[in-house]
Amino acid sequence: MSQRATIMSPPEFNTPNGETPSLFRPFFGPFVRDHFPTQRPARLEHPNQVSNYHTCPLTPEPLSCHLPVAPPDTVDTCCVNAPGGQLLLAQFWDFAPGVGPTDKWTLHGLWPDNCDGSYEQFCDDTRVVNSIETVFQTAGATELLASMRDTWKSNSGNDDGLWTHEWNKHGTCISTLAPTCYGPKENITAPMIEYFARAVDLHSTLDTFSALANAGIVPSWNGQLNKTVILQAMSSVSDGHNVTLGCTRSGVLSEVWYHFNVKGRAQDGEYIFTEPDGIKDSCPETGIKYLPKVFRDKKPVHSPPSPPITEPFTGKGYVIVNDGTQGCLISGGEWYSSGTCATIRGSASEFGGVELRSSRGPCTVSEKGRFVCGRRVTPAQFTVGENGELLYGGVGTWGAYQRAAGWLKEGLWNGKWAEQLQLPVEVKLFWRAL
Repeated sequence: MSQRATIMSPPEFNTPNGETPSLFRPFFGPFVRDHFPTQRPARLEHPNQVSNYHTCPLTPEPLSCHLPVAPPDTVDTCCVNAPGGQLLLAQFWDFAPGVGPTDKWTLHGLWPDNCDGSYEQFCDDTRVVNSIETVFQTAGATELLASMRDTWKSNSGNDDGLWTHEWNKHGTCISTLAPTCYGPKENITAPMIEYFARAVDLHSTLDTFSALANAGIVPSWNGQLNKTVILQAMSSVSDGHNVTLGCTRSGVLSEVWYHFNVKGRAQDGEYIFTEPDGIKDSCPETGIKYLPKVFRDKKPVHSPPSPPITEPFTGKGYVIVNDGTQGCLISGGEWYSSGTCATIRGSASEFGGVELRSSRGPCTVSEKGRFVCGRRVTPAQFTVGENGELLYGGVGTWGAYQRAAGWLKEGLWNGKWAEQLQLPVEVKLFWRAL
């Protein structure tokens, strides 16, 4: 008889002092233990399934980003996260206005990447919610909510908005959190609770402020740092691996991402530090500033600030194709090489990145990967690459069936969709401010 292992509640790890190592112990309070059964059968058709019980292999446990074949052919995506196999734990250093304690970095989110630097986002419209806080209050997850209020903070003051955004954009893309992994009666709330619990617990093991302080790096109005010095200090937390640093356009340190592969499920598996899955660093090599937090009711004593730097894809401008000699985007989002470019308005998205809008309405990337702007469109969250190119899902390449010429308008498809369509023309999109 073959062995089988049902998906179990988080295991307890025994140590000499009786404590559980926090890196491997999700933040599961009494609510989760009391309301979710230890066995979670699922309705999945998979070679490992026995009867109505969803099973995961006892040995060896699969390690994300190290799977023998591409899922879902022979990989159980309830037992290992795929294709988004690398998990990133992102932390904020919000300095103006200051957010959270002066000696703590706050939690930004837990994100699945595709092992190659790209990522999916907003993966399941059926699980989109309007308020994580309301969901958790209704479910009675007050212990977890209290912890989130302490550590998971938005610089706009809208913590619930940040939590809701993180779940809708990233949590719905983690395969081991699919409702069908939780039993014959698909459970919507349990995956949300386990996603946030795991992120809070993992964040608590990563003391960025202390790692920097132990290396003599503390917030200062005058100091400037080399990137290599910061990375060396951070290696004491990341088991010798590199982290990704995020800086503002003026070179102020504001974010750090820790990278993991996961052995087992994202919600309760073993998180193993690894190298970043692509070049995402936005800090200069030298001259990095690590500024003290400034709260709204306090004014710092320091030299006058430098003139503001205009961010790409903010304000009014044109979205140009490559160097601009090959045309630009018009109001519907098509590539056009003759006539007048559409005036695009870009603004910072509330929880990172930028949103774009033409005279026709907000711009997004459709379910089939095409760049479009229109009145019945939910604005997408774009980001900007290190060379100023427009990214969607971390990908800055766009494909077309042919080059725009004369009065011919061409559609543009992002990254993987362009590859699937085998589009022969590849371009990048840049910003020309007005």
